[in-house]
Amino acid sequence: MKKLNWLKAWWLPVCLLAACSSTHNDEPNRENLTAALSSFLDAHGDMCIGKMKWPIDITKDEAQQRTANSLQLPVLEKVGLVHKQQISDSTMRYTLSDEGKKYYLDKQLPSMAANGTVTMHQGDVCYGKLHIDKVIGWDLPHNVNGTERTVITYTYTIEAAPWTRDPDVQRVFPVVAMVVRSGGALQLKQVVVLTKDGWQGEIGFS
Repeated sequence: MKKLNWLKAWWLPVCLLAACSSTHNDEPNRENLTAALSSFLDAHGDMCIGKMKWPIDITKDEAQQRTANSLQLPVLEKVGLVHKQQISDSTMRYTLSDEGKKYYLDKQLPSMAANGTVTMHQGDVCYGKLHIDKVIGWDLPHNVNGTERTVITYTYTIEAAPWTRDPDVQRVFPVVAMVVRSGGALQLKQVVVLTKDGWQGEIGFS
């Protein structure tokens, strides 16, 4: 049997660890885009209801105006996620129950303002986690400010909280209902950019 010389013997394990390449595959393909999207969703695939700061107070005026909070919080109380307390003649206070705290994710999460600007906020009540189902396709990569980027179109699966199946939850949170019901069918989009470590998801909205 031939023996490797000392240089080859040193290089082989390094080659194996580095996938025998000093550069990654820059060309977008189903394999590397699926890997990039999967990693992104593992870190940022949390789906939340937009209730960041607690407790939340509801006044009689808000209840009469049927604001989103005045309609949604009683439903969250019904499914056991919040407790309510009358703190004045005109104000009801809602706080997260022990069950509700299980769904409060204390991390930086993105949200989109009415003008389309993406901002980050701390914490939210989250109802599920997205995972990739399959990559449908991607746009032709283009350069923006010196960075290659593309947009992946994909379908997803979701690990949804049991309370999302409640009919009243689905009525007052129609987006939650749509996302939960549409796993495997609804197509979403995600921006990915080419970095020195390969393709990676970018926080934001395409």
